[in-house]
Amino acid sequence: MSRSSGFDPTPDSSWQQVWKLRLAPYLWAVLAVAVGIELRSLLTPELKSRLPFITLFPAVFVSAYIAGFGPTVVATLLSIVGALHLFIEPTGSSALADQAARLGVTIFGISGIATGWLGEARLRAHRGARAAADAAEREAARAEQEAIRAEEEAARAEEESARAEEEMLRAEEESARAEQEARRAARESERVERILASITDAFTLLDHSWTITYMNERAAQMAGGKPEDYIGRNHWEAFPATVGTPFEEAYRRAVAGEHPARVTAYYPPRNIWIEVTAYPFTEGLTVVGQDVTQRIHANEVTARLAAIVASSDDAIIGKKLDGTITSWNQAAEEIFGYSAPEMIGNSVYRLIPSELHDSETEALRRVARGEPVEFAEVERIRKDGKRILIALTVSPIKDSAGRVVGVSSIKRDITAQKRIQAELEAETARSRELAQALDVSQALVRDLEGRITYWSSGAARLYGYTAAEAVGRSSHELLQTEFPMPLEELRASLLSAGRWEGEVVHVAKDGRRIHVATQWVLQRRRRDDTPLVTEVNTDVTAQRLIEERVRQTERMEVVGQLAGGVAHEANNQMTVVLGATSFLLGRNDLPTSAIQDLEYIREAAERTAAITAQLLAFSRRQVVQVRVVDLDEVIQGLDGVLRRTLGERSTLVLQLRSNGRVKADPGQLSQVLLNLVLNARDAMPLGGRLAIETRVTELTEGYARQRPGVSIKSGHYAVLAITDTGHGMGPETLSHLFEPFYTTKPIGKGTGLGLATVYGIVKQFGGYVWAYSEVGHGTTFKVYLPLADEIPTLSAVPGPRVQAAGETVLIVEDEPAVRHMTSRALQEFGYAVVEAAGGHQALGILERDEGRVDLLITDVILHGMDGPELARRAKELRPELPVLFISGYTDDEIVRRGLLEAGQPFLQKPFTPEALSNEVAGLLRKRAQVEEDARAAGPG
Repeated sequence: MSRSSGFDPTPDSSWQQVWKLRLAPYLWAVLAVAVGIELRSLLTPELKSRLPFITLFPAVFVSAYIAGFGPTVVATLLSIVGALHLFIEPTGSSALADQAARLGVTIFGISGIATGWLGEARLRAHRGARAAADAAEREAARAEQEAIRAEEEAARAEEESARAEEEMLRAEEESARAEQEARRAARESERVERILASITDAFTLLDHSWTITYMNERAAQMAGGKPEDYIGRNHWEAFPATVGTPFEEAYRRAVAGEHPARVTAYYPPRNIWIEVTAYPFTEGLTVVGQDVTQRIHANEVTARLAAIVASSDDAIIGKKLDGTITSWNQAAEEIFGYSAPEMIGNSVYRLIPSELHDSETEALRRVARGEPVEFAEVERIRKDGKRILIALTVSPIKDSAGRVVGVSSIKRDITAQKRIQAELEAETARSRELAQALDVSQALVRDLEGRITYWSSGAARLYGYTAAEAVGRSSHELLQTEFPMPLEELRASLLSAGRWEGEVVHVAKDGRRIHVATQWVLQRRRRDDTPLVTEVNTDVTAQRLIEERVRQTERMEVVGQLAGGVAHEANNQMTVVLGATSFLLGRNDLPTSAIQDLEYIREAAERTAAITAQLLAFSRRQVVQVRVVDLDEVIQGLDGVLRRTLGERSTLVLQLRSNGRVKADPGQLSQVLLNLVLNARDAMPLGGRLAIETRVTELTEGYARQRPGVSIKSGHYAVLAITDTGHGMGPETLSHLFEPFYTTKPIGKGTGLGLATVYGIVKQFGGYVWAYSEVGHGTTFKVYLPLADEIPTLSAVPGPRVQAAGETVLIVEDEPAVRHMTSRALQEFGYAVVEAAGGHQALGILERDEGRVDLLITDVILHGMDGPELARRAKELRPELPVLFISGYTDDEIVRRGLLEAGQPFLQKPFTPEALSNEVAGLLRKRAQVEEDARAAGPG
C-alpha cells in the first residue's frame, strides 16, 4: 500500500470545502436518523408502540459526536417527527393523546439538545487538539525548510567567501535563528505528545499497514499493558480479539469511506464496553476510545428502575421538600384517580385530609433534617372524595453532594386488605379449628407420578390403608383410580393451571368403590424443587347414590304415567270384550264349539285385564280393597300354591314369626308373594332352597340415614324376607331391578313387569322393598310393610242378583262400543236405558224428560264437557239425581288430577255386568232411603 493510498486527498475546490465543512455534517445526521428509523421499524412487531426512541437516540448521539450542535438539533427534530408519525399512537398523526408519550417526547428533545451541546464541546476540543498537532507539524516542516535554507546560505557563504564580513555575520545569525526554530518545533512536538498522554480518552495512531505508531497511556491501560508493549506491532496481531468484531468493521469502514466511524462494542479480554471513533487522515488512522462500561451498566440500571416504577402496583410519588409533586406513576393514577398532568406541579396536600396537614408538614421537615420518618398506615383522599387507607413508606431524595432535595414516597392502597383482615380476624377461631382438623381431612401429598409422601388419618379412615401401607406407593395403583380423562391430560392441566378439580372413583382396601370430589394443588417451594401435589378428597358416594335413585324414581314415574294411560285404553276395550262374551255365554242356543271359542276370548280378555292390573299396580293407580290382614295367615294360606309354583326340585321353608297385622289388599299381597317366588324359581333352574321369613322390626332415623335418597318414615314394620340359593345378580342388574320391562330372561320368557309390579304394590301400601344379591351367592328380597293396630277384617260376601224395578238410567259415554255394552248390561237387569254420546246431549235429555231419569252414569273424561261438569249442571236441574262416574283411570288418579272429588261414586273399567248392576242398585237404594227419611220427617 502506498503512503497516500486512501488517505491523501487532492486539494478541495471551494464547493467541496463548503460541502465538507457545512453540508456534510447535516447529511450525516439525516442519514443516522434514517438508519435509526429503519432499525426501529424492524423492531415494531416486537415492541409495538413501546420504546419509540430506542434506536433514534443512538442516531442523535452519533450526530452529536461527529457533527456537533446544529446537526444534532436537526437529528433530534427529525427523530421526533419520525416517531410521532410511525411509532407513537396514534400513528400517522402529530397529536399526542397519551401524557406519557408527551413526557417521553419532551425528555427526548431535551436529551437531544443536551447531547448536541456536549458533542459540540467535544468536537471543539478535538478540533483544538488537531489544530495543535497540525501547527506542530507545520512548525517542524518550517524548521526543516529553514535548516535547508541555512545550509544553502552556508554554501552560498562559502562560495561567496569573498563577500564581506557583514554577510557572514548575517548568515550566522540566520543559522542561529533556524536552530532556535527547530528547538521550538521539538518543544511543540513534545507538548502535543504530553497533551495526548494526559487526555482521558484512549488515543492510538495506525499507519497504512495497520502498524501501531503511537499509543497513549490510557489506551495501553485499557488494553491491559504499556504503550511500549504495542507500539510498532501490527494492530490485528496485538489485539486478535477485535478481528471479526464491530471494531474491525468500523476501522475498515473509516478507511474505505474516508470519514469517521463510531462503534460501541464489548471487548471480552478486558470485560469492558468500549466506544471507539476511527478518524482517517493522510498518514493512516486515528483511533479514539472511551471505557463506557459504567455508562452502559448505568443505562441498564436506569431502564430497569424506570420499568419497575412504571409497572409497580404501588403508587411511587416524588415531591419537593415543600410538598410539590415532581413525579407520579401509573399506579398513583389508579389509586388516587388523578392523572399525572393533574398532580405534577401541584401540592401533595391535595391528597391529605385537612386534619393531617400538620403531621405531613412535620414529616417533610424531619426528612429535610435527615431524620428518619416511619409511617405504617395513613388516611388519604381520592379524586372522588372517598377516603382510603394507605400503607406509606418515605425515603429522602439526595443530590450528588448528599444533600436532601426531595422526598420519595411509596403508597399502597390497603383499604380492601384491611377489610379482608377484619374478616379474617373474625374467622380466626374457625381457621384455627380448620388447621387443627387438616391432619384428619381426607388428604394426601404425592409427586407428579403419584408416589405418596404424606397420608392423613382422614385418608386412612376413608380408604382403610394405614400411613405405613400407603406412603411410598403410587396412589393411582393403590386406590385403582378411575379418571374422567387420560391421566396425561390431567397432568398437563395441573401443570399449566397449578390446580385441578374433578371427580374420580377410588377403590378402598375392603373393595368398596368410592366416588370422591378431588382437588389437586401443585406446590413448589423453589424453582428447582420437585413439584408435589396436595390432593384433598371428599367422599360423595352417598350423594351420587341419591342422584341415581332420584333419576331412577323419575324414570319409573314417567313409565308409570305411560302405564296408567295404556291401562285406561285397555280397560275401555276389555269392558266391551268381557261384556259381549258374558252376554253370548248367557245364551242357550250356541253350539259347543262357539261356547268354547267364547271361553277362549273371555280367558284372553281376563289375562289382558290381569296385565292391565299389573301396569296399574306398578304405576300405583290400581283400585285396591285395603283392609287389615295378618301377614303370616296370608302366607300360610298360600303355602300350597307357593310350593306348586316353586316346583318339585326346590325346597320351600317357612319361618313365620311376625304375628304382624298390616293394611293391604290380600289379592295384591298374594301377587307380591307369587312374583317373588317365580323370580326365585327362575334363578334356581336346577333346584335349590327358598326361605320365606317374617318378623317385626323398627326402622329408626339411623337406619334412614344409611339409605340416602330414600324417604323412610321411622316406626314399626312387618318384614317379609324371601331368600333363594340361585345364581345371584351383579351391581348392574341390581341397579335396574325394579324398572318396568327390564328383564335378563330370553325374549318371550318374561315381560319385565313382575318385580316392577312388586315395587308398585309395596309402595302403594306405604312400604319399602330392597334386594340384596351377589353373583353366585343367591338373592334376598326384603319387604317392609307398616304395622296396623286394627283387628283384621273379614272379606265381604257377594249379595244376591238384584233386578230393576222399572228405573230409568241415563248413560253418557263417548266410546260407542262401551256405551252399547253398558246399556245392554243394564237392560239385562231390567233397567230402562237412555243413551247420550256427550254432555250437551245429556243435558238436553234431562231438560226435555225431567221426570223419567232416575240415575246418571257418565264417563269422567268426555269430549266438549267432562263428566264432573255434566254432573254439576245436572244437579242444578235435578238436585236429588244420583250420579255414578266410570273411567278407565282409577279413582285415585282421577282425584289426583283434580277431575273428581274424593268419595264420589266411582266404578273403574273394565267392569262386569253384575258389578255395574250392584253399583247402580246400591245408589238407587240410597236415594230411596233418603226420600223415605224426608217423608218420615214431614213438614215442620
